[in-house]
Amino acid sequence: MSDSFKQETITPFKQEKPSSLSVKEVDSLKQFLGSSTEYYLQSFNEIIQGKKYKLNVAAAMAGPLWAASRNVWFLFWALLVTDILGCISIARSIWSSEAYPEASFAVGLGVLIVGRLIGGSLANSLYYKFYCKWRITPSVLSCSSSNRIMKGAVLIAAIYPLTIYKFSATQVIDALDTFPTSRKIASTTAKSIDNFVDWLTISFEDVFDSITWAIKGMLDFLELLFIGTPWPVMALLLLLLSWKMAGWRVVAFTAVSLSYLGFFGFWDKAMSTMALVGASVCICLLIGAPLGILAAKKPKFNTVLNPILDLMQTMPSFVYLIPAIAFFSVGKPPAVLATVVFAMPPMIRLTSLGIQQVSPSVIEAMLAFGASPSQVLFKAQLPLAMPSIMAGINQSIMMSLSMVVVAALIGAGGLGYDVLSSLQRLEAGKGLLAGLAIVLCAMILDRIIRGRMEVNK
Repeated sequence: MSDSFKQETITPFKQEKPSSLSVKEVDSLKQFLGSSTEYYLQSFNEIIQGKKYKLNVAAAMAGPLWAASRNVWFLFWALLVTDILGCISIARSIWSSEAYPEASFAVGLGVLIVGRLIGGSLANSLYYKFYCKWRITPSVLSCSSSNRIMKGAVLIAAIYPLTIYKFSATQVIDALDTFPTSRKIASTTAKSIDNFVDWLTISFEDVFDSITWAIKGMLDFLELLFIGTPWPVMALLLLLLSWKMAGWRVVAFTAVSLSYLGFFGFWDKAMSTMALVGASVCICLLIGAPLGILAAKKPKFNTVLNPILDLMQTMPSFVYLIPAIAFFSVGKPPAVLATVVFAMPPMIRLTSLGIQQVSPSVIEAMLAFGASPSQVLFKAQLPLAMPSIMAGINQSIMMSLSMVVVAALIGAGGLGYDVLSSLQRLEAGKGLLAGLAIVLCAMILDRIIRGRMEVNK
């Protein structure tokens, strides 16, 4: 296909006969179709003229194999489902104890026939849509392919027999109904992990103690700041921060929220929770921002890091408590570390995304004027990526607050303890009040960060 035709605007065929098509259109269709050119030339013209449901006999007869050969995989899976449903009903009528086997056979045969007829009626329309996509993106595979026929045949051979047998036989062999495994595999692996954790705990005890001491020092400082400061002073500072970062509306909301925390007796526990969240977010920022910068600049490192971040984000939050307790005992330091693991991925991902979205022309201009890589990073990439980085901080704060109740299980205290205690004692009112206090803390921080992001824009 010529380069000039690739750049043409795609318009439907206006001719009624295939022979009246332009030479370029006929050549492109022949290149796309590979076989049965005359039939599809006529069918595509009929589709353009509004006749969309002409039966394609080859598609109705071959079913999924036709769809696989023509790369119309949506139709392949749709026909595969109807074929299997029909075959299951027929098979149940043959060797299962059906009350009315003739009815099951008739229903199954009807599903097969109707499914194939519908598939054959839609085949040309779906194939024409695929042709339109190919004209826009010629790299998409076209033509009938024996390789795709083989793939379709392998899928059919792998799916049809076992599925039909499973849903139609009166008794299924155990190997098919239950995955063949042994309990020794899981128990042996779990024991090996336990031994490894024990070895780490003993061998790196001094390292874990140092980390615990550092986190405890940070928490003590933040709790002294939030709780030791007289509450009127702390409330005033939070209101001033809200006004400076986000404006008067957020100041009013913050005042109402702080009043709720004070009147309902949640002030000290809310400040303790703020301290825990502050420590967690500081660690996320100190570790996550450099990792995000490195991931943006080193594609190979990003490739290795992505599966780890996926694991951190999808692992149930309760699972993080297991290594935290094993290495750091119970209390607030392990709760902070478990929260950091849960809340750090958004910080890394959004920092990397923000730097990657910086326009290459900006970087090229700075390099052309003799800027060093560090100058490009600190004077262009980080300032331009700041909205994305702020969004990462915001998400880390929200995820840290969502871990408050879970962290209370290992002695984190704060508002999470009230929620956990209410759950254990079935005190619905107290639990709802404490939960609302956590929500208000989250909303205060969210409004302040969002206000700052809007100012940066």
